[in-house]
Amino acid sequence: MELTDLLNEKEWRKCKGPENATTEELVAAFSHFCSSYWHIRHPERGRIKFDMREAQIETVRCWIEDRYTIVLKARQIGFSTLAATFTFWETFFWPDRFTVMLSRTEREAAKLLQKTKYGYKMMPNWVRQRGPDLLSDNQLKMVFANDSAIESLPSGNDPARGESVYRVFIDEMAFIPNAAEAWASIEPIADVGGRVNCLSTANGEGNIFHELWVGSQTGTNRFTGIFFPWSAGDRDQAWYDAKKADLPDWQMAQEYPDDPDEAFIRSGRPVFDLEAIRLIEPIEPDRGYLKASSGRNNYDFYEDGGALAIWDYPARGETYVIGADVAEGLGHGDFSSAHVISADTGMVVAHWHGHVDPDIFGEEFLKQIGHYYNSALIGVESNNHGLTTLKGLQRSGYRNIFRQRKMNHRNPQISETLGWRTTAVSKPLAIDELNAAIRDESLSLYDAKTMAELRTFVREANGKMHGSPHDDRVMSLAITNQMLKYVWLPEYKPNITIRKNTLGWWEQHIKKPVVKKTEPIGSFSVSK
Repeated sequence: MELTDLLNEKEWRKCKGPENATTEELVAAFSHFCSSYWHIRHPERGRIKFDMREAQIETVRCWIEDRYTIVLKARQIGFSTLAATFTFWETFFWPDRFTVMLSRTEREAAKLLQKTKYGYKMMPNWVRQRGPDLLSDNQLKMVFANDSAIESLPSGNDPARGESVYRVFIDEMAFIPNAAEAWASIEPIADVGGRVNCLSTANGEGNIFHELWVGSQTGTNRFTGIFFPWSAGDRDQAWYDAKKADLPDWQMAQEYPDDPDEAFIRSGRPVFDLEAIRLIEPIEPDRGYLKASSGRNNYDFYEDGGALAIWDYPARGETYVIGADVAEGLGHGDFSSAHVISADTGMVVAHWHGHVDPDIFGEEFLKQIGHYYNSALIGVESNNHGLTTLKGLQRSGYRNIFRQRKMNHRNPQISETLGWRTTAVSKPLAIDELNAAIRDESLSLYDAKTMAELRTFVREANGKMHGSPHDDRVMSLAITNQMLKYVWLPEYKPNITIRKNTLGWWEQHIKKPVVKKTEPIGSFSVSK
């Protein structure tokens, strides 16, 4: 073997990475391949080597490590080019890797694959000869002799049908016309070991791309979310200022955002004060569960990463309130949610969130949390499955349960009907007062996942309010905030059983000194 061949073989291995390579070794190998042998067509500079920016390197790292990724990005910062290049690198250097790239239309699918074909054409001859032969090359597909292939399709196709797909890239997912149907056909791919990578600029709320993005931020799906603003490209402030002068605010927010909130919501109708939420610094809680301890209705917290998140533990003598939003309990449906607020400090001290049957939610979880936080006043949304939760809470023997009041009366009178009823009158009141509490900082919130739901809670043109896609945390926090108005009423004063031999118990049993009643000055002259 000649020296040139040896040097080329060394370069080949450097581009591929070592056997059983780590993530960082693979990232380094891909970076070397791009900067040394891959060319792209730049709109101003023509043919140039592909030197990746830090944002692109970070994205490749996620694509290698995580099976599910979603990239929310500004427009025209080179991520379609990155996907086309990464797809080629995987199929060219490894056998049996079939990758599908989905685009909005057949024309865009052809343009995306053209980026791959251009780079392949411009590679040195020795690299093409060292790699597998290109067996088939048409407008939408490249097939290599190592049994790897790249297919670029319009979104109307079903990539999962009859194929064993290693990776799917969905380019500009928020804009494909049948995104929900496309996702339904793609999702089974990952279930059998494939990888799904979504990337797009924002296109408003309520679409499947937005739902997947919110899930990646709230931890309710398997996606790793990555956001890159307009500054992730090679643009400076002068470029941004000039662009801002040319485009309306909603278009700037959507196509060249500074943060995800701006991308999705700035052109919409957010209910909550986004600036106030942005100023909140989230704090990671202790996560675990409650377990019965000695004594009646006494519980201890065990930290093990469970569904109960705690930011502050119960303090003796402090008053707490709980609000609960109840879901159906199905494993694939909405979540049940409960927040705990200290009525003395306004701090959101705990939050429970998970899938559970409505009766068990009341009979076990709400009962435990209520007793743990000094027999807190519990307000359960009584709509739909909430009635089942209320019955469960009643059966458990828990007594400090909120009872409904007529909201449209001057002096709302208490009734015997248990629970908080969400109506066309009570919901706007609860949401508006929660917004005011967050804006005025009378409520101290540290939960990043609740903040994510607050950001995506919107008001439609007809006045209706909803989350996108979920609002269970928003509603439970709003109900909890409402409980603060009622907790001081005498009917909700809990009878707290203090554990025997605790400081509180001894305080009750220590004899207090008898203070002699003093006679007021001049009492001798007062007629008895």
